[in-house]
Amino acid sequence: MIYGLIINKLKAPFFTDLKEMFDTLGSMVNNYNWLLSDYSCNVYPCKKIPIDKEFVWFTGEEFIETVRKHNIQFIWGVATAYAKDIPLGDVLKYSLPFANGYTGFWKSTITMQNSLADIEIVPWDASLVLVISKSKMIVDKFAKEYPDSQDLREYNQGFITNDVNKSDV
Repeated sequence: MIYGLIINKLKAPFFTDLKEMFDTLGSMVNNYNWLLSDYSCNVYPCKKIPIDKEFVWFTGEEFIETVRKHNIQFIWGVATAYAKDIPLGDVLKYSLPFANGYTGFWKSTITMQNSLADIEIVPWDASLVLVISKSKMIVDKFAKEYPDSQDLREYNQGFITNDVNKSDV
């Protein structure tokens, strides 16, 4: 089962500060390698997150160090976590995860874009963050940290129900 959450309000003054997201995960960030794809930022302050790459591959330690050192606003993107024993070559056998246009976020049965992934953190148009995970515990951790957040499945059910009701009128 895949779990999801919509976060509509961060503590940072802007969407999306991945440092804040990683602070919520704590040391668990280091348990993964991270693929950053389909990203756009307010600034590209370092060579580790260049403007002209399709993706960047980080260890958890490298990624958290980079976002802590630089004040980067991620407007769009997908930060995808993979177990440390999964090599980049296996990850790249799949299409790169993308934010805008991926319909699996918005269905009653939420899906992740790569079956090898454990977590997707998706900055969405500088207005919200989606957290998708195979682990209920991880999504619950974010829900506790962000009490204004909403279960993604419930959110999607509301839209599906509303769309059906609208078409019946």
